[in-house]
Amino acid sequence: MSRIDVHNHYLPGMDDGCRTYADAVPCIKAFMEKGYGRFFLTPHTGPTDMCDIRPDATLAAIDEFRRQMLSVGITAEFRPGGELRLSPEMGRWKDTSGVPTFGMNTRYVLVDLWEPDWPAWADQCVDWLQRNGFTVILAHPERMMIMRENPKFIQTLADRGLLFQGNLGPLGGSEPDAQRFLAERFLQDGRYFMLGSDCHRFEHARARLNGFERAKALVGDKILNQLTIENPGKLWV
Repeated sequence: MSRIDVHNHYLPGMDDGCRTYADAVPCIKAFMEKGYGRFFLTPHTGPTDMCDIRPDATLAAIDEFRRQMLSVGITAEFRPGGELRLSPEMGRWKDTSGVPTFGMNTRYVLVDLWEPDWPAWADQCVDWLQRNGFTVILAHPERMMIMRENPKFIQTLADRGLLFQGNLGPLGGSEPDAQRFLAERFLQDGRYFMLGSDCHRFEHARARLNGFERAKALVGDKILNQLTIENPGKLWV
């Protein structure tokens, strides 16, 4: 089975990622050389930041993206997803139509949070998602200030049923040493459910690919395959 990238920003013009289809092509080709053949496309979504990017908009963009990639000989598979920004405004949502799940056909949702702490409303967001039957996967915990100040906080969230997606970038040196050390610690401690690139543009790719090799050196092929093939495969249904 080919590897699956569970987190990237390749859909052009939708967020702060690739601006054009041509921008996405070298990113995807670079990862295909590492054995990636399947990609969830995960633009930022949320009730406040980039709130116009809803699951139906992502779904509408996928077919054209596939067509554009095939036109330049890229035969990888692409499915929709999203990176949901947790926000107090989620408490006013009347239904779950704004929740972007992996493939838009599972109950797994990728979320992120950029506050320096873990506010009470973040717990309320997680509670709301879990009450509605979603499994919450927190993106790049190694980039969160609260984790850097208190790495054991990840256990608090794990006890609440959250899973974690690590970024390849910090492992490859894209972030300050504190984030790299924490990413290595979480990886070696078995905290991650999966690894994703979080690649926005081609200049990001080198560090992500270096992170792939660093992950292999730290935990070996078996664990790397679990984090990039087996566990992501549970979302590719």
